[in-house]
Amino acid sequence: MNTKIKILLALLLFPFLSFSQVKLEVKAEKTNLKIGEVIQVTYIFNEEGTNFTPPNFNGFNKGGSYVSSNEEYSNGNYVIQQVYTYVIQAAKAGKLVISPATIKFNGKTFASKSVAVSVSNEKATDAIQRNQNSNTIPKPTTVNKSISGANNLLFIDVEVSKTSAFVNEPVEVFYRIYLAPNLEIELNKNIVTKFNNFWSQTEEVQGGWERKVVNNRVFKSKIFKKAILYPQKIGKLEITPITLDLNISYPTGDFDFFGDPEFDVARREIVSNSKNLQVFPLPEKGKPDNFTGAVGTFAFKASVTKNELKSGESLQLDLIVSGKGNLKLFEIPKPNVPANFEIYEPKHQEFVNENINGISGKIVDSYTIIPQEKGNFKIKSQNFSFFDITSKTYKTISTEAINLDVSQGVNQALDTSASKSKLAEKSQKTATGFEFTFFHFIGCVTLVGSALLFFMLKRNQSDVTEAIITEIKPEKKEFSVNDMQQFITNKEVFYQEMELKMNAFLHYKFGLEKADLNKENIIQKFQENHISQENTNDFIKLLQNCEKVRYMPTSDGNMQLDFEKLQQLVQIINV
Repeated sequence: MNTKIKILLALLLFPFLSFSQVKLEVKAEKTNLKIGEVIQVTYIFNEEGTNFTPPNFNGFNKGGSYVSSNEEYSNGNYVIQQVYTYVIQAAKAGKLVISPATIKFNGKTFASKSVAVSVSNEKATDAIQRNQNSNTIPKPTTVNKSISGANNLLFIDVEVSKTSAFVNEPVEVFYRIYLAPNLEIELNKNIVTKFNNFWSQTEEVQGGWERKVVNNRVFKSKIFKKAILYPQKIGKLEITPITLDLNISYPTGDFDFFGDPEFDVARREIVSNSKNLQVFPLPEKGKPDNFTGAVGTFAFKASVTKNELKSGESLQLDLIVSGKGNLKLFEIPKPNVPANFEIYEPKHQEFVNENINGISGKIVDSYTIIPQEKGNFKIKSQNFSFFDITSKTYKTISTEAINLDVSQGVNQALDTSASKSKLAEKSQKTATGFEFTFFHFIGCVTLVGSALLFFMLKRNQSDVTEAIITEIKPEKKEFSVNDMQQFITNKEVFYQEMELKMNAFLHYKFGLEKADLNKENIIQKFQENHISQENTNDFIKLLQNCEKVRYMPTSDGNMQLDFEKLQQLVQIINV
């Protein structure tokens, strides 16, 4: 055969030789698996193909998929590869076949080989048997777990630190989201969850995804919210489910011009499962007589502003409880002072931090006391009892006794001398007798006449006053908080005015005096007047917001929202 014929045959056969080299290869990490074991299946095409169609992976749970392409120029040849990678998990035992994948190139369809996989009845002890350098699906951290009802591609699970607790014992709650590896989510709107019958504090958790296996399926997962709850009621309490409004991005199964998978977006509200907490009353056994409801871990001390003073002079006695626990939900026992001391109602102050770690800080009762006599006195040791969460027992701690050296006050000495002088004068007059004179007679007549005149005028005045009251009925003005709007530009001033307004409203509506303004009295008055639990909680929360700004100026506060809430509550309660 001459050279010209050889060249002609080569040109005619070149297209067929080229097509014979185009191929779609398949590679599986392993073909002998256990139930729950995960592998990668990779498809490699050595041209720029389109319309890649993966197999349906019958008998497997399909996880994430990845597409990449490689281009290089080597030894005068241009080489390209398109790589399609799938993560699958063996879902049932038996002889399984992964059907061929297909791709189109130059008007022709190319198919891979099928892959035979043998899955034994044995379950994988660790469902993830390999390390993977993908940012989307990190290295596994836990073994397979089972969650009832978790059969969706996206769900939220509530994890609690304990299933039973005492009243006011802190319970940690974690909200974990599970997501199929090929999905992406974006929070559209966070729907706030209210925890009925709990004092609560929540915070958002920032963290990366980790790989989890649930009900023998692969998910990417992360904790997105944490809460700490203090149960306020005995019995079986429900931890309210949380709701998320999400935009979910999912693959459509089509690919764009560059061979990348195309995605679509759907908006859904996802609701977590609910969990119950069994709450027990604090034990009666070993409960001290002076126990007022403190639960946590505390320290207790007493201090005075001075140890030396004069009789009739005042000093301040502070009783301080500090630590971690339900600081706002109990009372400090009253002090035991000597009988000849005057003591006034205390000023109660709270320096408390409320965050995701719980309630911590201190509360202080400040008493003004005044010794009435000179001498050396002792304020006895004060006792404080609480229920210790760690040991589940009651504990009583005591302050040290305080010695006071009281000297004679100047004013008291003068008063004593004057009293003695008057007493002597009275005794002298009593000894000499009493002589009735004409001046005494005139004085008696004048006194009787003045008394008669006074009673006549008083009677006339009462008649006139009664007539005026009968004819003129004063108009009762509605209570308003609208004038607080002017203070919204200054947070500290606004919350000071807000607290004054709320105190004035409580006096106006319920007759509560300033000395009676505490949480227990407010709740009692609201209950007596059939005000709902929700409105009661909102009113107490507004008062707590005022306290936070007073003691923690850097705390967050939305003045406009609080103002509108107070307007609404005043209108509702005032009906």
